[in-house]
Amino acid sequence: MLATYAVTCFVVLQFLDIVLEPLGVPLTAIRWVMLAMLAIAPILVIWVAWQSRREMHYSPGSTVEPGEDVVFRIEHAELDTARREIRFDGTAVDVQPKVFDLIEYLVRNRDRVVAKDELFDNIWPSVVVSEASLTQSVKRARDLFRHNGFDNEVIRTVARKGYQFACSAETGAVVSADVFNVWSDVVLPAASVSILAVALGTVVWNSSPVRTYMAAASDPANSLVVLPFANLTPDQGFRYFSDGLTETVTSSLTTVRNLRVIARGSAFSFRDAQPDYPTIGRELNVAHIVEGSVQRNDDELRVSARLIRAGDGEQIWSQIYSRAFDDVFAIQDDISRSIVDQMSALLATQLVLADGSTAEVDTVASAEAYRLLLLGLDQRKTASADELKSAENNFRAALNLRPEYPQALLALADVIRVRAVIGELPREPTFAEALTLIRKTLDLRPDFADAYVALGEIQHRHFWDFADAAQSYDKALELNPGSASAHSAYSRFLSKSGEFERSIREAEIALDLDPKSAQAATSLAIRQIRARKLDAARRVIDALSSRYPDHADVPWLETNWHIRNGTYRDALQWAAREELDYLRLSLSAIALYFLGRNEQAREALDELIRSDPDGAAFQIAEVYAQWNETDNAFEWLERAYSQGDPGLAELYSSVNLENLYEDSRFAVLTGQVGLPALDPR
Repeated sequence: MLATYAVTCFVVLQFLDIVLEPLGVPLTAIRWVMLAMLAIAPILVIWVAWQSRREMHYSPGSTVEPGEDVVFRIEHAELDTARREIRFDGTAVDVQPKVFDLIEYLVRNRDRVVAKDELFDNIWPSVVVSEASLTQSVKRARDLFRHNGFDNEVIRTVARKGYQFACSAETGAVVSADVFNVWSDVVLPAASVSILAVALGTVVWNSSPVRTYMAAASDPANSLVVLPFANLTPDQGFRYFSDGLTETVTSSLTTVRNLRVIARGSAFSFRDAQPDYPTIGRELNVAHIVEGSVQRNDDELRVSARLIRAGDGEQIWSQIYSRAFDDVFAIQDDISRSIVDQMSALLATQLVLADGSTAEVDTVASAEAYRLLLLGLDQRKTASADELKSAENNFRAALNLRPEYPQALLALADVIRVRAVIGELPREPTFAEALTLIRKTLDLRPDFADAYVALGEIQHRHFWDFADAAQSYDKALELNPGSASAHSAYSRFLSKSGEFERSIREAEIALDLDPKSAQAATSLAIRQIRARKLDAARRVIDALSSRYPDHADVPWLETNWHIRNGTYRDALQWAAREELDYLRLSLSAIALYFLGRNEQAREALDELIRSDPDGAAFQIAEVYAQWNETDNAFEWLERAYSQGDPGLAELYSSVNLENLYEDSRFAVLTGQVGLPALDPR
């Protein structure tokens, strides 16, 4: 029955997978269907078991030979001598062995009074017992029947003679092979299936449809990269526009399920190198390449795009779009849809571009707002305070032209949040404004995956709302399963939540989608270090160092890896190369401590406390935790909490605070921050 049900469920799920996506039904609907199917399974087991139970048949008046195993039916009770069971309404009850022997003997000899001496000889052979033992066994037998619905006395006492079973009993052989038992035939099978259903349901619940996307898109044939569109406009300052168009097309394509689209960072690494197509295909593990160019002459925009097979450089499709600049939204929409159509034909499968992923309002004001948005996004890529301020001004200017512009609202929320983090804007009111902007973005465009990522970030980093943040990330990945930035953000969140294995898997997906990203490699390596997967982390760090030997993250990664590995001299050497003073001092203090150079370790920590007692409170606590100075560690963590330090979200993901886990104060602090309880595994 279960096999048939499983096959039926599989067929139904395959059908839904084919039908629902073209209809625009969210893939989470399939997850709910799977959970419903799992919930039905134990109910089905109970129903089938109950329906197939076997009734017992008796032959009233049958002759029973002494010692023969039979079943006696006594009203609604059954005395099964083979199983040594007494069942009431089909349910077996506990009965002491000697009490069972007494009842069986009296039932077999129910047509006469049985003397006490005869009972002693047959129930307790070769054992001398008192009459009190017999009396007590008779009492227990009577209580057994009375407590299970028998009103009349089943065992009658005959003065000075003995006892007689006072109820009628039918005897006979069992026609069916087994006797139906509620516990063994219904409860145990149903419980077993329920446990399995709960286990599978947990897997389904924790594995949103985006996880299956990566498996389906692992075939290189289902992959492409959009290289930076070349800026052919004489004004090289217009390159921000061609870059922005590239990113817009890339973002729209990441919404296509079963299509692996390389992220912007890795794609733009080939802007100046210009290697051949096979090399790009090998380094990014893609089968197809999209490239093009952008040229603007006054109010006319000319965009060319082509799809190329990476293996041999053959052009599969090309198109030139020459329209008024105001039609830029229609152009980017046409490019994305043409690429999806071509890929569908190549792969002989129907790929679907999410509705609304590129479409915009086609007006002059919207086109100018789009230009201002792209200019601001280009400025946002730098970390300088002046550029961030300029980006904010451009986003606000875009919103003056088009107040209900989702992308501009989201970009403004991001840039003011960053400015608040670095101290350029007041934190609390700015975070509240950013949250309002994000929610307005989602009101205008509920399918905007990037907005859900931003919502998850601000929810857990600045408002310590981990429960709602988890839902935001799940929604983002449901809408855009091919987004490297969404997987990367979710990986960081999972690590902060203490789900280290899942965090590593998400970081691996992010690196697969953005293979040349130093940030993605750094994120994966630190997740692996935190989970004590040092060999795997070593391989990632070596690859990062080989590709970007002077990258700022390398000393920090190397120091943490060597501390976990116990190679403290190497850790100290790498810590000395860390550019950020607060990290250099905190990591040096830890490495020096493990080298036994306590005085120098104390000097490094004292310098950190003098130079940055407010901004580095969390790192100071990490040092004290590694030194096993627990009280000092919690003192600085409380200080970080009073400052609203967003670093407190790293209480689990920090590689340096594990010594505090057993202290009751740690659980209190994580509760204050809103972190879920840490899995003891």
